[in-house]
Amino acid sequence: VGRSTESPIDFVVTDTISGNQNNDEAQITQSTISRFACRIVCDRNPPYTARIFAAGFDSSKNIFLGEKAAKWKNPDGHMDGLTTNGVLVMHPKGGFTEESKPGVWREISVCGDVYTLRETRSAQQRGKLV
Repeated sequence: VGRSTESPIDFVVTDTISGNQNNDEAQITQSTISRFACRIVCDRNPPYTARIFAAGFDSSKNIFLGEKAAKWKNPDGHMDGLTTNGVLVMHPKGGFTEESKPGVWREISVCGDVYTLRETRSAQQRGKLV
């Protein structure tokens, strides 16, 4: 998933226009969506687990994060990090129903771990592991 139209991207997403502007008036000068934002992996066999991994990918389809992206080494020795723009998810309270209410936003790391939000979207310090 990302804003790039290159072949590794299965789902292209674009920024939305805020306020009461229409497409003719609005100009998006800087995207809030990474070219290669995340990867979603779903098991096709029970228990049908779905996982989301934040990352940028280079031309060899290897994970790549820019020099300004937050990176660290986990206790198990694996490198992890957050994309510059972040990959944010929210699970609504009450599930996915008409009566559901917004839940708490969380950020997903390259290794698929879930963190509280950073102080700012591009901060070098990650949130707390959830």
